[in-house]
Amino acid sequence: MNLANIGKEIRKKRKTLNLKQAQLAEKADLSVDYISKLERGERIPKIPCFITILNVLGLSADEVLSDSLDKSYVSRTSEYLDRIGKLTKKEQERLFSMIELFLDEQESN
Repeated sequence: MNLANIGKEIRKKRKTLNLKQAQLAEKADLSVDYISKLERGERIPKIPCFITILNVLGLSADEVLSDSLDKSYVSRTSEYLDRIGKLTKKEQERLFSMIELFLDEQESN
């Protein structure tokens, strides 16, 4: 398990929400030092703290742990589907054509 990636994902979401470490710490009832060490990959959160942080940030565990999960493609696929749904029909068709081309090429190898 890559601790740095867990912290990186937490930091990325915190910054997206325009929260300072102190604000996250307060909302999660944790110390700023704990949040700081977690984001730098120096600490791994205990499950209750991890759940609290995820709930405060509106993250799912698979989003944060995707690099460590065997089935992370399920989470990533769901994220991609959400993003694809925001594309125009023309952009979607272009993307699907590229995907089909790639998959056809892989099957022929």
